[in-house]
Amino acid sequence: MKKPTRTLCCQSPTQRQEKRVEMGPVCAQLLFAAILWSMPYTGAAAVRILSKSNRTNLLHLTRPGFESDPDSDWRNLNLTSISVPHIRIRRAISSREMNSLLDYHNRVRSQVFPQAANMEIMLWDEQLAKSADSWASRCIWDHGPSQTMRYMGQNLSINSGRYWSIIELVRSWQDEKNSFSYPNTCSGPVCSHYTQMVWANTNKMGCAINKCSNMNVYGSSWRTAVFLVCNYSIKIGGSPPQDG
Repeated sequence: MKKPTRTLCCQSPTQRQEKRVEMGPVCAQLLFAAILWSMPYTGAAAVRILSKSNRTNLLHLTRPGFESDPDSDWRNLNLTSISVPHIRIRRAISSREMNSLLDYHNRVRSQVFPQAANMEIMLWDEQLAKSADSWASRCIWDHGPSQTMRYMGQNLSINSGRYWSIIELVRSWQDEKNSFSYPNTCSGPVCSHYTQMVWANTNKMGCAINKCSNMNVYGSSWRTAVFLVCNYSIKIGGSPPQDG
């Protein structure tokens, strides 16, 4: 809709006199519209979504902070940026990254040698993801929180620069495979990231990623750090992969 301009109803006195009856109502409407257009909006608005069958009805519009800011203009309202409670599910990572992590884990699990007979398919768990998000937001380079570590497994990864794919952050876990011998012998400094990935009874995971500033990593302060947390259920201790 174009903004009304004054030229639409701004005429000379003679023209206004001659066309008073014909143009009067039109000018009045345009003038009223112009006044409304130029007025700042100070009222409250809210959006309420009602779903019935497959229809979604937009009844009422809301913009956080709109009511508290008298200088806000309704013309600047961006409908696409409105947050509607209970409609969008917040994820700690994107759906694409979630699928990439799941696919990668299941591919690594399928490549266990000797072939496993009791290997379960890894699925995404939203509660584990929320727990990972809560821990990642603290930007602490350590496992935690301690009260939940009794019930779930956890892998951590950190990167000091940019990364092209989230798989870059977890590939080192799979690389520990070279130091692991079935059923539970580790010849390297650590194999627990890999064994958690391929533990037979572990069938749920949830991850979160966070960008941290001035994060303490092994005694050094990283100005910028990309921190990945993945939680698992069940944790290591159930049963390793069994020969098929």
